[in-house]
Amino acid sequence: MNKEHPQDNAQSRFTAFWMIVISLLVFVVVISFILCFNSSNEDAAANAGENERAGKRLEKLTEVNAAQQALITQVAVVDKENNLVRIPVTAGMKLILPDLRKQKAAVSKVVVPGSPTSLKQAQAQAKAAAAAAEKKAPAKEEAAADKK
Repeated sequence: MNKEHPQDNAQSRFTAFWMIVISLLVFVVVISFILCFNSSNEDAAANAGENERAGKRLEKLTEVNAAQQALITQVAVVDKENNLVRIPVTAGMKLILPDLRKQKAAVSKVVVPGSPTSLKQAQAQAKAAAAAAEKKAPAKEEAAADKK
């Protein structure tokens, strides 16, 4: 009879266990490298398309900025019949500022919704409407009593 030594059996199990663990680790490493390189190629293709679109957007932005700069810095006739011309902003400021400096400072009549001033006005209007409703209510009650 061939009897195996218990030490040989334990050693072979130990070796088999570590071979499986190492094989799994190598497998995981290989798969991760494949996925990493594959995704970087896809990213490069996506980035190339995005870079092209970004270049087009930059060109359009440059054109729009140049057009706007031309509008605020150049003289042009807009409507000859109505004598409407466009002048540079700096020239317009030189024309308007002396008149504005002559005017006295005053409270603005512009009401911004949600501002404290508009809230006070709304509260005052609500009080006035409530007072008017109270005045009308007794008159209606008196008229109803007279009809009876």
